[in-house]
Amino acid sequence: MITKEKAVAAIRAVTSGAERGELMAFVYAHEEQLHRWGIEESDGDVAIVSFVRHLAVVAGKGDAHVGPSSVEAGGWLPSRKEMRQKLKCFWQALLRLDITVDSFLNLPENVFLLGRKRWGSSLYVRPCYRGIFDQMMELCSSPDTINQFLITGTPGIGKSFFAIVLMGWLVMEKKVTSIVFDYYETRYLFMFKGTDVDVVEGNKMDFKDVIDDDTAWWILDMDDPVIDDRDANIVLLSSPDLKRYNKFVKLPSSTTLYMPVWTDDEIEKCRMQLYPHLSEARVEELVWKWGNVPRYVLKKADIAQAQTSLDNSITHCRWKDVIACIGGPDTAPHASHKLLHLEVVSDKYDKVTVKPASPYVVQKIEENGGKYHVKHLQKLVHLSIGMPMYAAAAGVFFESYAHHRLQEGGSFEVRPLRPSKEAPPKVIQLYDLKLKPCSNVCVFKELKEVKRKSKGIYYVPQNHNFPAVDAIMQPTLLFQMTTAQKTQVHLKGLQAVASRLRVQPPQLFFVVPNDIFMTFRFVPGIPQNIEQWVLKVPWM
Repeated sequence: MITKEKAVAAIRAVTSGAERGELMAFVYAHEEQLHRWGIEESDGDVAIVSFVRHLAVVAGKGDAHVGPSSVEAGGWLPSRKEMRQKLKCFWQALLRLDITVDSFLNLPENVFLLGRKRWGSSLYVRPCYRGIFDQMMELCSSPDTINQFLITGTPGIGKSFFAIVLMGWLVMEKKVTSIVFDYYETRYLFMFKGTDVDVVEGNKMDFKDVIDDDTAWWILDMDDPVIDDRDANIVLLSSPDLKRYNKFVKLPSSTTLYMPVWTDDEIEKCRMQLYPHLSEARVEELVWKWGNVPRYVLKKADIAQAQTSLDNSITHCRWKDVIACIGGPDTAPHASHKLLHLEVVSDKYDKVTVKPASPYVVQKIEENGGKYHVKHLQKLVHLSIGMPMYAAAAGVFFESYAHHRLQEGGSFEVRPLRPSKEAPPKVIQLYDLKLKPCSNVCVFKELKEVKRKSKGIYYVPQNHNFPAVDAIMQPTLLFQMTTAQKTQVHLKGLQAVASRLRVQPPQLFFVVPNDIFMTFRFVPGIPQNIEQWVLKVPWM
């Protein structure tokens, strides 16, 4: 049981100004009820003040009695004390662990991430977590002192889980002693001082003295954050939505870092460890549909409503929505981010491009566009030449279109590419490459599946990030689709692919739109035994 003297001492230690006087007056007025409040001296000053503050608010709303009955009726005392214990168990367990990149953080049995059972007891520590953390620490120590971070990225990739890893590394590596964590409507104070490990739960008005401390960290993971320019180091976790963080990104010491979507390897590791009931084939099928977003290819793989949500988004998405999302991903409708993903293109995690989520999404958007799709694509490709932000998406849509045209067969205009050191020909010689319609399209996972004796088969790698080429046709043809000048290729991958051809020398065709056909140049670094050509895909 807490005494009046202890409650007053706690209020003196934690509060100041008018609030101190009001809370002390409240304690004096309810001295006879102290023994019924269910709070102990051992709970610590911050917890005591948080509890008294809550009771004062309840009383201020007109409740005649602020003893246990009113508190329990509001669900505060039992649930908060129970939740606090769960959080404390989580916090103690986390700080005993070695948080290692590319491994799994495993809490003890019946201890859950952030004390929430639905979050589970394990998480995969992605390599990008370390990259983002290191970049944050570098910026904090820079002369400009950037210490307000927006961490964003494609929805469903685990930004909330990064907060847990971040908290652990801040305490263990940077000796941080106080972390305020806002999660939806609740605010938590995580403390680590010597052997004292504690967690206190409050509301959005609590712990202001902590977030005014420049050694503390304030992490927010919520839909509608209200953020003042405080002295604490601030981390806001959010899906792309300018309305959520418009004010935050204008703060003087703020910057934006982007979390990448998962790799195939990360998805497979997480499947084996945390979702072993899902077959590898099932997850590959979902990745082909959704892209590498664990929320939908792992966590919600068996939830029918979640799985149909992608098709619902596609049905309601128009081409203008696609263009709008590419040009301004944080102002686009939330559903657009199921169709278009942010791809990080900087090792400092500060630059992104926008790409279609998956081959399935590309296919469905093409179908929705109908006879107008080619015109839309032509405009997008032309737009991408002068505006790099559109280049990645234009490249993916063009690749799909080019695959269809090559598979249909026909006559394609081509020209040979020669090294720049050779004298350019007085007249550029153009040729026709005649292709028969493909007898079959084979999607291969491993290069050994490309049969040397095959005829009329159009081979396409399952992995859309397959190095060097986008398609293979025996006996000599390699195709790489592009909407921009190439400066290099994946040499090792190209040589491996070339070795699977039945007839030598290989012919590598850079498949391009009309806009760059005549200006496309020889790509250095490719072995001389591989002929270089450029092929124009006409618009229908």
